[in-house]
Amino acid sequence: MSSADTAEIRFRRLHPDISELAFLAEDCLPARSPLSRCDDCARACPVDVLTAVKGKLELSDGCLRCGRCAAACPTGALRAADFPRTEAMQEMPPARDEPLYVDCWRVPEEVSPEGALRVPCTGGLDAGAVAELTSLRDGPVVVLDRGWCERCPAGGGARPAQTALETAAAALDAAEAMESLLPRFEARGLPRERARGDGPPARSAMTAVSRRGLFRRMAGEVAGALDDTPMEAEGEGPSRPLRDRIPAPPRQRMVRALERFDETLPASQRPGLNVDQDACCNQRVCASLCPTGALEAFDAEGGSGLHFRPEECIGCELCVRVCPERALTSYPEGGQSGELTRHAFRRCPECRRPFAGGEGRFCPSCDKKYGLLAGGGYELLFGQAPDSRAPDGCGARVQQASRDAASADAKTRGSESPI
Repeated sequence: MSSADTAEIRFRRLHPDISELAFLAEDCLPARSPLSRCDDCARACPVDVLTAVKGKLELSDGCLRCGRCAAACPTGALRAADFPRTEAMQEMPPARDEPLYVDCWRVPEEVSPEGALRVPCTGGLDAGAVAELTSLRDGPVVVLDRGWCERCPAGGGARPAQTALETAAAALDAAEAMESLLPRFEARGLPRERARGDGPPARSAMTAVSRRGLFRRMAGEVAGALDDTPMEAEGEGPSRPLRDRIPAPPRQRMVRALERFDETLPASQRPGLNVDQDACCNQRVCASLCPTGALEAFDAEGGSGLHFRPEECIGCELCVRVCPERALTSYPEGGQSGELTRHAFRRCPECRRPFAGGEGRFCPSCDKKYGLLAGGGYELLFGQAPDSRAPDGCGARVQQASRDAASADAKTRGSESPI
């Protein structure tokens, strides 16, 4: 993607009165493909004011600005203000052996520990950010439990950051980080009547995040408003073609953090793919639609195929859904980087073009032609049955796989509510 293209990428506001939340449709999985079933952001909203329908997000009145929707987004298509952007902290010197306390904005500032990172809601931290804050500081992230989250409108549980901390701690432990560095909770209860308001206070009421120089710098660079984010007014904005690849910042944060402890990602952080080599016809639709580029097509001397990089995989399983032959299956951990498939080049006897993949004699284009004409059409046009020329090729298998997929999708639609 060129620098000119980069300059055209714009987030947009989801609500005219809420400047703390921005959306980039080009990075949203359902906006890129109707086959994506992701609605993590809407399900994370504690007050049900965010709806996600076919890649279009709508934010109603009543948003608490808690950032939990942005923390749940696997691609970073949602961005919330006043949460640490660890991408801007890569050159900061580590603060060794010092815990980074994380506290809620509703806690009176004078009660928070000196140097604490104060955020709109601790549930707005994603696991990648927690892990990277740990690795950059060489000290543990300690989320303070004030005992009132379960009764907070933005809480949704006794500890809304529970999943993020447990995921980050497990990943860091697998990467052989010292136990003293693992993120954790610390109970420091406060009477609920000391909480400020019913949700995060207005931005104008907030003061600096930290008194210490390091944290002042952090606050200025990574925990401010969305002032440095290219923005449009609310609304759809001009249409643009989808970018070929998306960066998926939450995944990048986790990978960067773990690589600081071990150059090899732990198995738990390496999703994997299996391929049925006999079924694969090397059409490579899966690679064309992979949002992050974890699955990539390659052409080499004598053949072509697919290459897989688990460190870039976000586990969306779009590749599995779009495979015409249903040749791909995914598994959650233990994936390996390298060639997933390789097919030798052959020459199609029909069109004389070189191709790779499939068991039939013909290239996918000619094979598809015969498959579509099966049932008498080919014989009417050319005077012979297609079976005599292209027996059991990829076209027939694609047709059968498509029928199977349509049947499975119909059953799914009958048992699930549409997103």
